Amino acid sequence: MDINSFFQEKKYIYKILSTINEQVYVVNKDMEIIYANKAAQENGFNQENVLGQSIFKVFPHLNKENSSFVKVFATGEPVIGSVCTYITNRGERKISLTSTYPIKEKREIIGAYEIGEDISGINKLSEDLLSNQMGQKSGDIYSCAKPKINKFYDIDSIIGESSEIKKLKEKILIMANSQSNVLIYGETGTGKELVAQSIYSFSKNSKKAPFIAQNCAAIPESLLESILFGTVKGSFTGAENRPGLFELANGGVLFLDEINSMPKNLQAKILRVIQEGEVRRVGGEKEIPVNFKLISSTNVKPEILLQTGEIRKDLYYRLNVLYIEIPPLRDRKEDIPYLVQIFIEEYNKKLNKKVIGVDEKTIESFMDYDWPGNIRELKNIVERFMNMTNGKVIRFDEGQFSPCLVIKQKDRYSSPIKKEGRIRLKEAVKDLETDIIKEALKQTGGNISKAARDLDIPQQTLNNKIDKYNLRLFIDNMRYTQE
Repeated sequence: MDINSFFQEKKYIYKILSTINEQVYVVNKDMEIIYANKAAQENGFNQENVLGQSIFKVFPHLNKENSSFVKVFATGEPVIGSVCTYITNRGERKISLTSTYPIKEKREIIGAYEIGEDISGINKLSEDLLSNQMGQKSGDIYSCAKPKINKFYDIDSIIGESSEIKKLKEKILIMANSQSNVLIYGETGTGKELVAQSIYSFSKNSKKAPFIAQNCAAIPESLLESILFGTVKGSFTGAENRPGLFELANGGVLFLDEINSMPKNLQAKILRVIQEGEVRRVGGEKEIPVNFKLISSTNVKPEILLQTGEIRKDLYYRLNVLYIEIPPLRDRKEDIPYLVQIFIEEYNKKLNKKVIGVDEKTIESFMDYDWPGNIRELKNIVERFMNMTNGKVIRFDEGQFSPCLVIKQKDRYSSPIKKEGRIRLKEAVKDLETDIIKEALKQTGGNISKAARDLDIPQQTLNNKIDKYNLRLFIDNMRYTQE
């Protein structure tokens, strides 16, 4: 059976491939494109222009030496995580993260397919980061090679008078002038980067040392590696000589947020940099000495990360020399009135209002609520009230605050999983997370980016979890039933 017959017989494949956001191309032995899905067509390659055409004609930048398709046919093995640059027939320059796989029939390679994710926007972020190191913030990347006064959060930015906050500030003061690595744990919305910047700001050399921050969940694996390690010209299509974040952080602080989202093979490479104090750029041959303080953070308890294997044990012990656990808002409710007043003052300026406070019923409702979204959720609620009120005092019924809705959703997933009469933490966490993700996807009709926003996590993190829990078919089936 040839690839054309094989593909036409599997008609259900068309339905699946037409619903995904990634570009998909299928080629035969003659390197002719026999299929391009909807995402590929929307990228400027319609069926009439590409079907039956050689990939070398459709993509003039390709040749036999750099084509992943050629490598797959020659070796029979997939080529995963390649970064390529090409020009669409509309003249747009695109950068794509691709993986190419063989299609086999009775051990014979009859074709190959390639899945590509457009990362042009993400690549622009990395270029901005590497070319402009003077305090530019964009998305999840924050860099500043020459900090300015009051550029970063400091210890005074941490609001509260509770004993938990006082202890947190004491730890920050102790850790600020240590060169040892710091691991920060905090639930979503507790302010992990605020704590990391406070540690940096209080250090003796903060006025001349760089602070570099990167969210590990926001960038695809292959691009994250080039951002961290830097690149050598020619290491991949479009690559230039650029330093990575390790080099940019030399002499200062590197903050890696959501370190547990980093792929295992990249974790091993990070471990080597920490151990050896040297970094080698992607495609490079020489080792470059680096010396920086590493602050990393996670929104999952470290003991769970170790139990589930999400983080390498050897890396974990290197990261967790000094440890800070940020208290959730429910454990320091006496700080809520202070925080509310700070947010009111902030939104008075933004919304041009003159609110002086909140009524007693509102404060009582805030104090009775558990705040699963922590300070970020409180700030969003205050913003809602500020938009709704026309007076000088915020009243309970103005903002339509309904914490019971969140509490009910939380309770819905609160029962632990028992097997043979015992609670299995790993299975409970997995089942709980799977149920929550499914519910979010149902609410958004399978829209992953919207579900990620609703869950308050980066889209890349959600995509990783969807793959981890095998939920792609769940999404496809849901989209199919809606059509």
